[in-house]
Order: sequence, then C-alpha cells, then structure tokens
Amino acid sequence: MYTQKDFEKFESVLAYCKKRLPEPSLPSEQSLETAMQYGQKMDFFDSRNKLSQSGELLAGLLLSTDA
Repeated sequence: MYTQKDFEKFESVLAYCKKRLPEPSLPSEQSLETAMQYGQKMDFFDSRNKLSQSGELLAGLLLSTDA
C-alpha cells in the first residue's frame, strides 16, 4: 500500500525530471510522459514506473531541501 509520503517522493522526482526536459513547450500530458522516460533513462524509475533505489535517494534530497 502506498502512503502520502510515497506519493510525495514520486511527485518530487517526476517534477525534477520535468524541469530537466529541453523543451518546456510540450503539451502537459506529453511532457509528463517524456519526463517519465527521462527518469527511466537516468535510473530514477524502474520498468514498472516505481521509484528505484537511486530515485528514492533523489527524492530524499529533494524533499529535505523543501522543508
């Protein structure tokens, strides 16, 4: 079962990946899909679109700077 914290981790990593996209002019749905592909290439998400170990570490860093 996923918790609110798991969702926050996923969203923070996805937002990070979206910021890294070279073309912010893509439609919202397409940019999210492209952000997921980027995240998979960078090994932040696994093949089931769940946070990988490195994605968990990145989420920890991102969320600790937001606090």
